[in-house]
Amino acid sequence: MKKYGLQSHDSRFNTEEKCREFLIQQRWDGRPTCNKCGNNHLNYFLTSRNVWKCSKCRKQFSLTKGTIFESSKLPLTKWFKAIFYFTTAKRGISSCQLARWLEIEQKTAWFVLQRIREALEHSRERVLSGIVEVDETYISPDPGKDKRVQRAKHRHEKDQDEKFGFSSKRKTTMRKQIKKEPDSERKLKEFNEWQLRLSKNGKRKPFNPAIAVLGMYQRNGDVLLFHIGRQYLDTTKRKIAPYLLKHISEDSELVTDESSFYTEVGQKFLRHKVVHHDLSYVSDDGIHTNNIENVWMHLKKMVAGTYFHMSFWHYYRYLNEHAFRWNIRNLNLKEGFDELINKVFGHRITYKDLIISKQLAACSLKRMSIFRKT
Repeated sequence: MKKYGLQSHDSRFNTEEKCREFLIQQRWDGRPTCNKCGNNHLNYFLTSRNVWKCSKCRKQFSLTKGTIFESSKLPLTKWFKAIFYFTTAKRGISSCQLARWLEIEQKTAWFVLQRIREALEHSRERVLSGIVEVDETYISPDPGKDKRVQRAKHRHEKDQDEKFGFSSKRKTTMRKQIKKEPDSERKLKEFNEWQLRLSKNGKRKPFNPAIAVLGMYQRNGDVLLFHIGRQYLDTTKRKIAPYLLKHISEDSELVTDESSFYTEVGQKFLRHKVVHHDLSYVSDDGIHTNNIENVWMHLKKMVAGTYFHMSFWHYYRYLNEHAFRWNIRNLNLKEGFDELINKVFGHRITYKDLIISKQLAACSLKRMSIFRKT
C-alpha cells in the first residue's frame, strides 16, 4: 500500500474544488441533499452564490451549513490541512504552532482547533463492553510554565493568610523583621496574638490546581475520558458511579485498582476484579490496569509538552481530542483524516458561544460558593 503523508495530502486537496467534491461525497454520498426537506433529486447549483437550490421546497442550502466550516472565512484547503495536523500530531498541536504553519492569526488557529474538538463531542456517547479497565488520575499544570497558575496560587495564599493566618515559614520571616523594628516586644506580642486568633478559624488549605479525570478503557477497543472535578476532593464514589453505569454495559467485567470508589458500583456488573497496586501492578492471575495507565502517561505528556494550560471550562474538549487520537491509533493517516471528516457534519459552535459557555460556568460556580457559605 502506498504511504500517505503530508505531501500526498497536499496533492489530494490542493484546490477548493477538490475539497468541496470530497465533502459532497462524504456528506451526501455525491448527491446534494436539502437541509429542510431532505430532497436530493435535481437540486441545482447557483454558481454566483456558491449554494444549491432545492427543486422541491425552493430553499437554498450550502455545503458547509451545519458543519464546523460554517461562516468561516478560511479556505477549505487550510481547514483540511489543520484537520490533518490535528489527527497526526501524537502529542497534540498548539494554536501558536498551527498559526505559523497555516499563516493565520493565533486567535483564528485557536478557534479552528476548538471547532475541531467540538466535532468530537458526541464520539464519547457510547457504551463499552467486555473487559473494561477503569481508573482516575489527577493532572496538574506546571506553575513554572503557566503564569495564570502562579497568579491563582498567589490569590490562594493571600486568601488563606486573611482567613487562617500566615504559614509557618512566613511567620518566621515576619518575626525576624519585627525584631529589627523599634518597640519590637509589643509588636511581636500583637503579631502572635493576631496569628493565634486567626488560627482558631481552622487549618490552612494547600494550593492544589489538579484536575480530576476519569478514564474507561475497553480491552482491544476504545477509551473514554471525562473530567469530574477541579481537585482531589471532587473525586467521590457518588460522582464516579453514574459515569460507569451510563458508559459500561452491565454484562461487562470491571477491572480497577483497590480504591473504595469502585467497591459498591462494581457489584452492579457481571464481575469486578481488583488489582492491589501496593503489592504489584499485575496480580498472579493476570489482573491489571496497565492499559488505562498507558493512556494517562500519554495524556500527561500531552499536557506537559504541548498544552501548558488547559482551561477547566474547555478541559473536556482536550480530553475528547486525546481519546479520539488514541482510538484511531491503529488507522493510517489517510483513514484517520477521513474518520475525523465524517464527524464534522452536524456540529457548529460560534466564538460567542465558546466564550459565553465559560462565563456561564464561572457564574454558576460563584453562586454555588455563595450557597455553601450561607
